[in-house]
Amino acid sequence: MSAAFSGSSSTSTNGTTNGVNAGRAGTATPLRHYIDVAVIGAGVIGLAVTDALIRRGVDVVCFDHRKPGQGQSGGLSRTFRTRHDSPHVVKLAADSRVLWREWERRSGKTLVGDEGTVYLGFEEEDAHGLRVNDVPHRFAAPAERAQLFSALGPVEGRLLHDPDSGAIRARNTIDALTGFTAGRIRPTEVHTVTVPADGDGVELQTADEIIRARHVVIAAGTNTPRLAAGVGIDIPLNCALHARPHYRIRNEHLANSQPCWVDKSGAFGETVYGSPIGTTGRYVFGLIGTGVDVPMDGNGAVPPGSAMEDHVRRVSEYVRRAMPGIDPEPVGVRVCVMTKLPGGSDAFGVWQNGGVTAVTGHNLFKLAPVLGEKIADAAVHERVPAEIVEATATAPA
Repeated sequence: MSAAFSGSSSTSTNGTTNGVNAGRAGTATPLRHYIDVAVIGAGVIGLAVTDALIRRGVDVVCFDHRKPGQGQSGGLSRTFRTRHDSPHVVKLAADSRVLWREWERRSGKTLVGDEGTVYLGFEEEDAHGLRVNDVPHRFAAPAERAQLFSALGPVEGRLLHDPDSGAIRARNTIDALTGFTAGRIRPTEVHTVTVPADGDGVELQTADEIIRARHVVIAAGTNTPRLAAGVGIDIPLNCALHARPHYRIRNEHLANSQPCWVDKSGAFGETVYGSPIGTTGRYVFGLIGTGVDVPMDGNGAVPPGSAMEDHVRRVSEYVRRAMPGIDPEPVGVRVCVMTKLPGGSDAFGVWQNGGVTAVTGHNLFKLAPVLGEKIADAAVHERVPAEIVEATATAPA
């Protein structure tokens, strides 16, 4: 896992009045409507930004032609983990954990479990970011394996335990955010984003109307580079397919602790991550490292002859070797689209130019609450907050 990619680009200021509801005094027409901020993408990041802007009193509309959470934010589970290579990203994750609890209070739903995360193949230097940010953690002896992760077989080497983490209930999260943003989501597709020659805001060409906005936030997953290119932002995003097969936890382990899991030791033939799927009695695994995804070209096509079953078989063999408490026959699989920047699997970037803020990267679900707040501030004040600049300017470890 790598630190964040340097993604902060040129920042443009467009003369707002305290940022909120400043708008432009443009002339509305039957075809052109004005709003203060448009958010493109109703995944977890776009919804989090929309919610944060609503709470700031901003006139905001979120656009997506799909149901909320139907793109890269789909599925049942993600991992909330605090450990990252970059201390700046660890700080963001720790701040995000506090905000997850606030989302839980507002929604009345469990959004992040208390399972914790266990790591194999990690050393003292891997916990540097946790130490400098005073995040609770400890190294446990191999003999503590059964208490920390009962489904795991015998291991060599210490286990790093991050107790204040756990499995994200992804659908609960999308449902909660959809409720927070009720009435602000417009089910239409945005074709292009441009800065018009008259300088009157940012223009969105949608399937149903023409929109002018003071500021636009692009959080549209695989479509983010294409839309951002219309305002001169170049995002070096690589897309790939990734398999996440699900497995049944054996009955004798259902009542025991089954934490989230990261194994970079290679002791069982693969490097993997994993997470319980809420209280379903199922567990999901995926491969990490190089060569574990099927790359997609600029048109979204994969190389001829690509087969995701090979990846599932590799994961199943890992489960057979490492996890005697989990049945190695998959009971389901989710094929995800990964969006990665050159900085690595935890890299993310925030770019701002011409009244537009664009955000993309990988493994962002866990950071959604804090990114929602920071990107909302970027849209209000037309300046990327220092904490985000620091996190996205960290050199890869």
